[in-house]
Amino acid sequence: MLEKTILALFLLSPRATCFLACFIALTSTSFCCADTQHLYLTAGGQISVYAVDSESGKLKISQQINLPGAGPFTFSNDNKRIYVTASKENVPHLATFDRLKDGKLHVLAIAPVTLRGGYLNVDRSGNFIASNNYKTGKVMIWKLKDGVYRGKTVQELLLEPKAHGANFSADNRWLLVPATGPNKVFVNQFDQKTGTLKPNQPAFGLGPEEEGQARHPRHLLFHPTMQNILYTTNENDEPGVCVWRWDTTQGMLNPIQNIVTKPNIDGKFSTATLRMSPNSKFLFVSNRDRGGKSSISSLKIDPGSGKLSLVGRTPCENVPRSFCLDGSGKFAFVAGQTDNRLGVYSINQSTGQLIKI
Repeated sequence: MLEKTILALFLLSPRATCFLACFIALTSTSFCCADTQHLYLTAGGQISVYAVDSESGKLKISQQINLPGAGPFTFSNDNKRIYVTASKENVPHLATFDRLKDGKLHVLAIAPVTLRGGYLNVDRSGNFIASNNYKTGKVMIWKLKDGVYRGKTVQELLLEPKAHGANFSADNRWLLVPATGPNKVFVNQFDQKTGTLKPNQPAFGLGPEEEGQARHPRHLLFHPTMQNILYTTNENDEPGVCVWRWDTTQGMLNPIQNIVTKPNIDGKFSTATLRMSPNSKFLFVSNRDRGGKSSISSLKIDPGSGKLSLVGRTPCENVPRSFCLDGSGKFAFVAGQTDNRLGVYSINQSTGQLIKI
């Protein structure tokens, strides 16, 4: 679901994406002598590109591109292309950009889609993009031709309203769709030759149902090395994060741990996205509170089981619907939806705690 202006934060190192009321992402560009990271932000009908100082984490603007309705976006598998949702005369579109050597963007095509996407993910073959529509509960597959979207929809699959994501598994055999309202993660078989989906049997994993637990999966993240573990932020009733056992052979999901991450203070809290440190030691989750008590929770990942323990929380920009980490794991960038601010933080490599820069 998109609220007001869309701010999203995306970091690609190697395949991290997330989104907020603005959309931001970070990627690396290789030069002859060094790698320079660039942060990408969509907000206010434009895309902004920032160069990231590798020592301090500070940002310097390098490009701004007008793109009406600019919202969620993602990158190609090699990070050389970026795909951005947009609107043209109130019709949803998807724009394809080339990433140049200096990190700037060059538009290649802008083509219509039937439904505006709230989350984007490119499959491992690089031939298809999956997206979701929160209101209708549909998941869409769009065709890429030579890495460019030119208007072809392969399939629209109806699931349930409040579908909130679309994530391809590492083996490219499955597309998982977390959905907040029904408290489910839908599991769909994916044919990477045709780009078509088929609901698995069973068709979903059911989230925790007991009172006092985090429920309603919102965003999803696979563990990069433990192929049988994945994580979701669970938006309500007691917001937090859920650890799931994932059977990639049968396509089956079962929750094995549920942690409430909201602070024990008054406020109307919900979680949004989650990011993992590049070394897989820490998981970070955003806690949103429109009353000004938002924070980022740091959790330690057990290297044997993938289970979590809460390290602490860091107050941050208000309503952090999206945030990301840089490729080195030294810095975090947090987008505050309601105060229109982007915060830069250093990450304590021993504890996982954030420190405002």
